[in-house]
This record gives sequence, C-alpha cells and structure tokens, in this order.
Amino acid sequence: MTDIELTADERQELVTLLCSLIQHPSENPPGNENSVALAIAGLLRNEGIETEIQEVAEGRPNVIARLKGQQPGKRVILNGHTDVVPCGTGWSVDPFAAVIKDDCIIGRGAADMKSGVAAMIYTALLIKRRQYAFNGEILLLFNVDEERVNLGMEHFIAQGVEADYAIIGEPTSLDVCIAHKGVSRTRLTTHGTAGHAAKTRHPDSAIDKMAQLLPELIKECQQVQQRQHSLLGNASMLVTTINGGSAPNIVPQSCSLEIDRRVLPDEQRSEINASVADALAGVGLKPDRDYTLENYLFIPASAIDDTHPLVEAAFQAASMVTGSARKSVFDATCEAPFFSVGCGIPTIIMGPGDLAQAHVKDEFVRIEELHQAAQIYTQLALSLLK
Repeated sequence: MTDIELTADERQELVTLLCSLIQHPSENPPGNENSVALAIAGLLRNEGIETEIQEVAEGRPNVIARLKGQQPGKRVILNGHTDVVPCGTGWSVDPFAAVIKDDCIIGRGAADMKSGVAAMIYTALLIKRRQYAFNGEILLLFNVDEERVNLGMEHFIAQGVEADYAIIGEPTSLDVCIAHKGVSRTRLTTHGTAGHAAKTRHPDSAIDKMAQLLPELIKECQQVQQRQHSLLGNASMLVTTINGGSAPNIVPQSCSLEIDRRVLPDEQRSEINASVADALAGVGLKPDRDYTLENYLFIPASAIDDTHPLVEAAFQAASMVTGSARKSVFDATCEAPFFSVGCGIPTIIMGPGDLAQAHVKDEFVRIEELHQAAQIYTQLALSLLK
C-alpha cells in the first residue's frame, strides 16, 4: 500500500479548500447548492479532471468528475453531498466564515459533510498531480439534497450506475462504518367535518379520531422495538409531530401526525406499511374516509460484511495513516443504500468529523482529521485500483 504524506503546503491548501466550501452557503431548505457546486466543478476542471454538471432542479446541480487510470479496471465512487442543514441560532461565530480556532475549522457543514467533500476532491488532485499509477476509474459524485428527500442521488442513480466500490464521506471520526439503519417516514391524517363548535350537536372531529388511533400507534411503537439486529440493535418507531385544528371555535376538519420508523437490514417497505395499517384497523374507523396513511419516504438499511475486501482495504488504509482504526456502525441514516441496496455496490461510510457535530451550532472538524481523510482516501483508492 502506498504511503501518502501531505507536505506543509498541501495541508494548508486543503484547509483553504474546506474553508472556501463552507463560505459558499448551501442551506437546505431552501436548497441553494449552485454556488458551491460550480466552485467545485471549476476547481476540478482547472486541474484537468473531466467534470460534468448534472442539473437536478433549477439552481441545484450534481457534480460528477472522473479520473481514469492507465488501463481499464474497476471503478470506485467517492461520494458526498453539498447541501447543509439550516444554521439556526446561537452560534458564537459567523456560521459561513469558516473560522479556524484551536486546530479546528468551525462552520456550518464543517463536519456534515464539506470536510469529507474537500478530502475527496483533494484525493483526486493528489492522484492527478503526483501521477500515481492505477487502473480503472475514480468517480467523484457530489450531489444535492441529501438533507431532505435525496433528489440529487435519485437523479444520479436513475441514469444507471455501475461500480465495484463506493465510499461515502459522512462524518464517522474516520471509523470504517459497515452498517446503518434505514428510515421510513409516514404521515397519518384524520378527516372530520368543520363546523361551529357551539352549534354542532354531533361533531365530526378529526382530533377525536386521532385520539382513538394514537394509542394503537403507541402499541405498535413498543412492538417494533422488539426487532433486533446483531450490529445495529433494535428497530424503533416514534410519533414525532402532531398538528390539528384551525381555530378554538371550529370543529377540527383535519389532524395529522408523522411517524419516524428506523429500519433494520432486510425489513421491507411494504411490510412496514402493512404493519402500521394493521395496527390501526381494529379501532373501527374507515381508511380513506376517516383517515389516510402516506408513506412519503423510505430509505432501506445498509450493511456490508466486516471481512469484505473493501472493508479490509479501508481498515488498512486508516490504520496506516492514523496508527489505529476501528470498524463501527453509523448511527444516522445516509445515502449508502442507494448504492448498496439499489445498485448492488459494496459500500462503506467513512469520513472526517464527529457525527455529534452534525446539525448543531458551532459545528467543527479537527484539521488533523481533514488531512488524514485525504491521505486515507488516496491510499484506499490506489489500493482498490492496483
């Protein structure tokens, strides 16, 4: 395995690169990734790397770049998303200033996940500039809308994707993450008839109907927790939002709640939806007339065997760079299943930054982890494409 070391100038250049990515605000919502995507594409093109802008929606482009080896061979995907969650309040610094303090870079997206994107970009730059020999192809994909409904990844996958390996640079503190739970989100809406609260003798209240259904949902939540996986622990289901009514003196015409269901490997969307529907069936209310269920998001779980050659190569690369390495699981949901389940591509999650920093104020990444990530990705790509 090639021993990759960054010079002092390269280390500074990588820090500057990450800071520049943070300084292109790309909050989602509303989904304004255009500026950062164009900056990435411009940088890669200036280095002579074949780069394509793939318009997903107006002002929301994926960036796809290809680095080809000396001979045909395997293909490795390096993937990250360019959107970040909204900043919120309470920051001690400007969230888009990319402040350097105590050997860390602070800013929205520093951990989730512009540091991973920066390290992957720099991997391509190192391999191109140093003319490292490899066969096959390195495909860089930086997609929009990961933080909401995955428009960018869905658009990319719809074109047809073939690869031998995929690495997603979400923040794992450089652990090699081999599994994560999926997520299913469902909206339950009850339907009533609006009327004056003082005049309606037999109110058809959507909130009363929800009150009948909610205890059955809670029972289902408790049942779901009994499902276990050797790596990921238990499945879960939780009612996370509830809204109903329009005014204090109007019989509620509508009430809705949302259900967050965390999914284990091999759990199917149809089975989960059927289980929720069955839990509500005994109340006596009629589907479609009294209530509707809408499963508006489903991302399956992802898992790879801990002895897979991709996992072993990543573990060796991380061990060489950091002196120690760990195989672990990813506690959040990410876009790995689009590759692993949807396309049958062996996939791991590994990137700089701590997942605990995702979506919080004063989000940061340690500069040393940023440097190490670029070295690990470079070593790993070269090892897989020998």
